[in-house]
Amino acid sequence: MGEAVAPFDTEHLQDVLGRAVRRVCPGWLAQRYDDIVQNAVLRIVRKWSETEEPEHLGASYLWRVAHSAVMDEIRHRRRHPEDAWEVPPEKPSPGEPSPERRRESGELRRAIETGLQQLPDDRRRAVALFLLGHSLKESAGILGWTTKRVDNQRYQGLAALRRYLAERGYEP
Repeated sequence: MGEAVAPFDTEHLQDVLGRAVRRVCPGWLAQRYDDIVQNAVLRIVRKWSETEEPEHLGASYLWRVAHSAVMDEIRHRRRHPEDAWEVPPEKPSPGEPSPERRRESGELRRAIETGLQQLPDDRRRAVALFLLGHSLKESAGILGWTTKRVDNQRYQGLAALRRYLAERGYEP
């Protein structure tokens, strides 16, 4: 879409904006595609009519107008769902876990917590930071250790935690 549009060349403008809108328009708004393009064209024509000497419009400006038109349509749909001719499909939400699955998850969480409590302090801290998603370097910074020490404590702590969980019937 790296092309500029000359003033009052609405046919070319509509073509360029159509390609831009198609790129940013979500699938559930596909039926409103032509209206969104038309709204974008109207914005630019209004801008041209307000200036005495309309300028060529660069690709980045056209992209922003197309994006803005799509976002305005999305906002309008959210504020006024009664105006929508078609209802956007609901996003499939992950199914609610079954009571059995929730119980199993709770048991596993408690087993991990108990296993962590049985580790020596240094290993427990290194493993806990790992389980929280911290990298080796981040963990070293938090704990004030070398990365080698964090790696060693984490490795030994995870091995001990796996053994503890395996003894209680939790296998990967």
